[in-house]
Amino acid sequence: MKIAVDARLLERKMTGIGRLLAGFLDNILKLDKDNEYFLFSQGELKEYQNKGFNIIATGKNKLTTASFYSPFWLNLVLPAWLSKLKIDIFFSPTGFLPLAGEKKYKSLIIICDVFQKVDKNFHSFFYRKYTDLFLEPSVKNSNAILTISHHSKKDILKFYKVPQEKVKVVHLAAEEKFKPRELSPQEKMELRKKYHLPEKFILYVGVLEERKNIDGLIKIADLLKEETEIPILLFGKMGYRGQKYLKEIKKRENIQYKGFIKNEDLPLLYNLATIFIFPSFYEGFGLPVLEAMQSGLPVVSSNTSSLPEIVSQSGIMHSPSDYKGFAESIAKLLQDKNFYDKIRRQEIEQAKQFNWGKTTAEIIEAFKSL
Repeated sequence: MKIAVDARLLERKMTGIGRLLAGFLDNILKLDKDNEYFLFSQGELKEYQNKGFNIIATGKNKLTTASFYSPFWLNLVLPAWLSKLKIDIFFSPTGFLPLAGEKKYKSLIIICDVFQKVDKNFHSFFYRKYTDLFLEPSVKNSNAILTISHHSKKDILKFYKVPQEKVKVVHLAAEEKFKPRELSPQEKMELRKKYHLPEKFILYVGVLEERKNIDGLIKIADLLKEETEIPILLFGKMGYRGQKYLKEIKKRENIQYKGFIKNEDLPLLYNLATIFIFPSFYEGFGLPVLEAMQSGLPVVSSNTSSLPEIVSQSGIMHSPSDYKGFAESIAKLLQDKNFYDKIRRQEIEQAKQFNWGKTTAEIIEAFKSL
């Protein structure tokens, strides 16, 4: 079969969905020798061309922004190519399908989460209307849907009223580069210099937005200043309404926003940090939590949405509003080395439940079912 993949996520700064696609592509050609894969993008994706994929680079539009051009590309440029190449299956990691035209191909989409439906404060009015316009018909017209947690499947069934058998859960996995490492003195020095890092720090990785409970992080930092001088450092891109948190963060010395971290530095950062904190209100999966666990960094996370599926009994979880509980658990990890090492061992073992070989094989089965 000829399988087309919307690979535009690979052209952007790498976030959760982009890592999902990258993990799938890093494994698919090793496990699937029967099908031919075409990656559709606007740029050339030379790295993936060298790996053996067929790259269909349609060219970038220089007259407008990428976000504004996106629906035109999806509904006008892409369908012509799918027809020309006689594609059998179109795989959309973004969840969006072309709206119009005769579809001679089967379609498989991924919906990571539906938090724009769960709480309108989690996304802008424009984004919510955009998903209403494009995602709802994509859900209806797709032949099959993949999602990344049982909690997300529950939400998809609730908000989109699709048959249960149409939605299959395939858990994500962290890349193999996320692992316990002994960093050399040189590596530590270079990383600290590059990002202005202290000797010890509590790490958060994720978008700066309301859904991630950044206000809760600030309140936890206020409680921790009585227990420790170790600061909370936030890494990630600025999200919806994220700027409002910077004013409060700048008033404090024990919590800092560091901006976006380069993808190649992230595995090192997990191994340089002391504790990972993640008090999010809602996650489709929560990949940074798994990356931290697999790296051997003790995690203190919220107990909401999909996160219990990842952490299970291995780590420490609290209600997102239990700021005191977060602070007390962090203080215990800092003070009790035996407890710290126990949590670390348990999480490394739990992280083995998730791997890209298994996830990729399940996606291949989804292709075969079509």
